[in-house]
Order: sequence, then structure tokens, then C-alpha cells
Amino acid sequence: MICLLGPSYREMHLAEQVTNNLKELAQQVTPGDIVSTYGVRKAMGISIPSPVAENNFVDLTEGMCPVENQSDQYP
Repeated sequence: MICLLGPSYREMHLAEQVTNNLKELAQQVTPGDIVSTYGVRKAMGISIPSPVAENNFVDLTEGMCPVENQSDQYP
């Protein structure tokens, strides 16, 4: 059985200092300097269709017989 000890006072103090320093640095820049819009959307599970993909769809029904004539093909 492995027994893990919690963080020491020194570790907690260092973590608090690091957190405060990161917070101060983040306040001095814009959000886009820290993370990309793509990264935020990916983390949230949001996907936006690529504009290139929208124009690549092929109409597979083009040139097919109308629906009422297709019933004659199958007994």
C-alpha cells in the first residue's frame, strides 16, 4: 500500500506564489496572447465547419430518376 503525504507548507506557499505571478502576467496581455481561439474551442468541444469543406460537397442525386419512376425499377 502506497501512502502519499499532502503538500508541505513550503510547497503550498510556492504554489501560491506561482499562481499569483501567473495571474499578474495574464492581466498584462490580451487573452489571444495566452491561448488561441482554436485552443479554447477545442477544449470546450466546439467545432466550427471549415469554410473550405462547405464548398466541396457533391450532389450525389444529380442526374438520378425522379422518385416516382424509381418504383418501376424494383418488383
